[in-house]
Amino acid sequence: MKKIITLLITVILFCFISCSSNEQTLGVEQVEIINKTTKENAAVTFTTVKINAEIKSNNLSSVSSRGVCWSTNPNPTVENNIATAVNNTFSYTIINLIANTKYYYRIFATTTNGVVYSSNETFTTLTLENTIWKFATYYPPGLYSTGITIYSRVDFYENNTTKFDEIGVGQGYMITYGTWTLNGNTLTYLFEGSDTNNSTYVYTGVLNGMTMNGAFTHPQSPGTWTAAPLN
Repeated sequence: MKKIITLLITVILFCFISCSSNEQTLGVEQVEIINKTTKENAAVTFTTVKINAEIKSNNLSSVSSRGVCWSTNPNPTVENNIATAVNNTFSYTIINLIANTKYYYRIFATTTNGVVYSSNETFTTLTLENTIWKFATYYPPGLYSTGITIYSRVDFYENNTTKFDEIGVGQGYMITYGTWTLNGNTLTYLFEGSDTNNSTYVYTGVLNGMTMNGAFTHPQSPGTWTAAPLN
């Protein structure tokens, strides 16, 4: 009976130690990494994400650096993309990500005895498919323009086609159907059709956070444009 009780105590202690998530003992140090990132506070955009975390230790002075590392492959390390934080409780916004891409990330803390990582987590940046944008197309002063901005709605569909419709006076009148492609975060949007040489307007630009901007070509009045999601 005494042997059975001893064995039972040993099993309980083993389970308690092995089930403690994101906590490691390095020598006399106990380091716990708490990932506070949720679907709501991550604020994922087309090219950014916000990571929230906290580092706890029985000897915080031994934590020489902390932050987040990420990659398109599982279990990233400090040898991959890395951003460091000053404080042990921090929020950090990762930028320059690629739209519609799945990323893996881990919070880390570097101590005198090594690097401690949180569990492997994921997020996916937003996709341009099935989104609606408000475009502001600016025609600079010139032979055919006095310098005006035309606003329009552009729908980006998952089959890489588009629908353009002016907002305001021309709404419902000037409707065209075009195409779009995204190479990394670089957008090419054809105002009409799928042939660059036969589209009156060719928009090129980049995604950045929750906005887009760039330049457009036009036989008479080339100019610039910006866009934001239309709610």
